[in-house]
Amino acid sequence: MTIYLKTVDGFGILFDAEEEDRSMRQHFIKECGWTESEYHKIKDCAWFVAKVTAWKDGVEFAAEYLGGCCYKTVDEFYTTYKDDYLADMINEVVAQAKIKASTMPANPG
Repeated sequence: MTIYLKTVDGFGILFDAEEEDRSMRQHFIKECGWTESEYHKIKDCAWFVAKVTAWKDGVEFAAEYLGGCCYKTVDEFYTTYKDDYLADMINEVVAQAKIKASTMPANPG
């Protein structure tokens, strides 16, 4: 489900949680170096790819993705922890959107 978060510099910022196709076990044990006992402490969490996009006038100008998100709920990503990865993703999509907007021809209309 796509969630409108806010408007930044004229761009609508949207969030979506997409399916993560990487194994949670492989991510935490192989990529993060956790032990089996540390991994087994994870219970009832949302495992997803965070997608943040910048839109204007019905056009997507930029998108950022962050895989391997593990939170109690998807909502935590954009509420409780909004000043963490999400803030960086918003800054990045706004910067990309501004660049793209500056290179697009003006709408004559």
